[in-house]
Amino acid sequence: MDTTDTPFARIAAETRYVLLGFPLAVVSFAVVLAGLAAGAGSSAAVVGLFVLVGTLHIARGTSHVDRVRLADVLGRPVERRPYRSAAPGAGPVRRALTPLSCPQSWLDALYAVVRLPVSVVAFALTVTWWAGALGGLLHPVWGWSLYTVPGYTDVGSHVLPESPVLATTVIHMVAGALFTLTAPLVVRACAQAETGLARAVLLAPEDAGVRVRATDTATSTDAPPRVPSSV
Repeated sequence: MDTTDTPFARIAAETRYVLLGFPLAVVSFAVVLAGLAAGAGSSAAVVGLFVLVGTLHIARGTSHVDRVRLADVLGRPVERRPYRSAAPGAGPVRRALTPLSCPQSWLDALYAVVRLPVSVVAFALTVTWWAGALGGLLHPVWGWSLYTVPGYTDVGSHVLPESPVLATTVIHMVAGALFTLTAPLVVRACAQAETGLARAVLLAPEDAGVRVRATDTATSTDAPPRVPSSV
């Protein structure tokens, strides 16, 4: 993952990508899943079809945000598949329902649903590692105050009863140092898990052998062209 030039900037970008991805995943999952369920349940009444269309447009919007975030964390522009346009001369109803026949729109909706478990795990691991790193390294700043609580005991009370505050501080700082040293690996693994899923579903194929040429647009609606984009 080529994010930035320096290791610090790289881990900052990957941390930002994972942490911001979690609330986005929660919102997109809730809205898109509810829209798909409502639209599918009322599709027989025709109005459900328009609910599905609206849901697919929402999925397009959330996917666009994720493509912008992908470009940021990857450090380069990304390319998406095109969205299918209405056929020339199509009436207003058919034009409005065009997203229902657009493969990429459905992939956007699929991504909104399946990304949540990956985002939850990545967010939890990233927060845990950074909390462990900061809490451990900064333990001398706040840890002593715990011993002002009557009857409070910690691991240091068992390791070094004569000086429990010192023992606890050393143990926490060592743990914090370990969290800090391993944080880049954990955060990068979490970011790669999320970007791997996003790239597979939201972006055009990176293999030149399966790219569709723009000249195919006029002759086929089943093989949409690959559209370059900065997002």
